[in-house]
Amino acid sequence: MIQTTVRLERPEGTVLLRGIAVQIEQAGLEERAELAGARPYDLFALYTLQGVPTTPIQRRDVLFDEINTDPETGQLAKYRVVAPVETFDNDHQEILAERVVGG
Repeated sequence: MIQTTVRLERPEGTVLLRGIAVQIEQAGLEERAELAGARPYDLFALYTLQGVPTTPIQRRDVLFDEINTDPETGQLAKYRVVAPVETFDNDHQEILAERVVGG
């Protein structure tokens, strides 16, 4: 588990928000792969820490860790939201996202 901040992009390249405080936890230990093994990825659960962002996070958004890098690429870690986001009142959002291995 790590606590960090992320920037929200939608579509990729259009920055909507920066500095969203989140907690990131690995959602499974096994590496997964898209159809026919085309692209391996790891699955993560992210939780917003300071309420719901002014622009709520939604499926297909891309979140870039503003502090931590992907150990395989040396670039900022990149998470793609892959499931409908759960919003709990104005308290927080729970997000399921994939981090492409080496991408």
